[in-house]
Amino acid sequence: MSERNRWKAGTAKKCMALVMCGLLSLMLPACGGTGGGGGDSPGNAAGSQAGSAAEGGGGTSKGPVKLVFYSTAGWTREAFDERFGDAMRKQFPNYTIEYIQSGQGATLADLVAAGQQIDVFWQAVDVTIQQMQEYKLEYDMSGLIQKHGLDLSALEPSSVDAVRAMSGGKMYALPLVINTSVLYYNKDLFDKFGVAYPKDGMTWDHVIELAKRMVRTEGGQPYYGLGTSITHNFSLNPQSVPYVDRKTERATITTDPRWKSIFEVIVEAYKTTGGGSMGPPQFVQNKNIAMTEGLANLFLNLDMTTLNWDLVTYPTYKEAPGKAPQPYPTLFGITATSKFKDEAFQVLRHMLTEREQLSLSERAIIPVLKKDNVLQAFGTKSKYQGKNFKAIVGRTFSPIAEKTKYDSKAQPIYNKYVPNVAKGELDLNSAFRKIDEDMTKMIAEEKTK
Repeated sequence: MSERNRWKAGTAKKCMALVMCGLLSLMLPACGGTGGGGGDSPGNAAGSQAGSAAEGGGGTSKGPVKLVFYSTAGWTREAFDERFGDAMRKQFPNYTIEYIQSGQGATLADLVAAGQQIDVFWQAVDVTIQQMQEYKLEYDMSGLIQKHGLDLSALEPSSVDAVRAMSGGKMYALPLVINTSVLYYNKDLFDKFGVAYPKDGMTWDHVIELAKRMVRTEGGQPYYGLGTSITHNFSLNPQSVPYVDRKTERATITTDPRWKSIFEVIVEAYKTTGGGSMGPPQFVQNKNIAMTEGLANLFLNLDMTTLNWDLVTYPTYKEAPGKAPQPYPTLFGITATSKFKDEAFQVLRHMLTEREQLSLSERAIIPVLKKDNVLQAFGTKSKYQGKNFKAIVGRTFSPIAEKTKYDSKAQPIYNKYVPNVAKGELDLNSAFRKIDEDMTKMIAEEKTK
């Protein structure tokens, strides 16, 4: 065969091979990818080293992908799946999504010591980054946020700002959902005693006076006024007072005058429950407490079907008129030890899409995405219909108070002396001095670790 004919034959074979490859690529668009299908936009081709900014995109080609989620919150596997896991698996069927529940033998210290794979650590805003840093798991997700085109300005701003502040200007986590505080009330008790229901926009002074009217004993049955979730009352206060000054690493109890009004409210509330601690669980179970302030997701975690209840906006302080409580976001952080950072980020990013945030909102889980249609759908598919859900999502949150690594141990110290003050065993100034002393000791001990 002549050289010219051999060249023609070789060219024809190459062209035929290219045609066959093209046909195969059209016939098999979904084969070989590592990402999930079924999203708002299709996944990219397998083996992309850059990943995909499109929802449901494939990631880097590393073979089977298993993403391990862990939290010290103690959630059951069923609760995690209902809130997050099932949606993740549906969108990413080729990823194995595993959740490890904390417990005996499965603390964070246990897992880190054992070399257990943890790809995503999640917890509440006052715990997540603190615990990740304690075990050197923190990882700056700023590069992934830019690479995958996540618009942080579309999310609730105080939550994003808090993450950035706690991360020293970086982004060690992303908020996926939010909690906050509201005021619940037992409609049957108000009907029984002929007292008008609480209303949106009440001040603490009004609520305390209302609570006092509900305290009584009838037929040997005691009835109480206002239950409290004291830790969340302090942590989510609308005045955004921190436990610890981040710069000085000193307790703020004796230096920030705003604590006085916060303590006065909680002490007065304790007086309407006999000086004892009666919170949301007792409100639901005992049915003899007129009101309780507590987390907005109370009805998601406790069965309230046998209680005739409703809710109103969290009361305001006269020192901070009109201000709503702080948000209480749940943060998800990709760990420094994860081998699947791109894939993990795709999963988290998907949970921030309008579709998933809308689904959460419909089930009365507070979304972090700021879109009117998402917020307006809040609670529309909840089993508790006819409730005043706008009391939860109808206000602008106050800024999240500064967080420090000492906060989780500060909380019980700040709470400790409230019953003593309510029972008249201690005055407020003495309680503040004791709190300051205990805090100084705790911080000193933490610094030696």
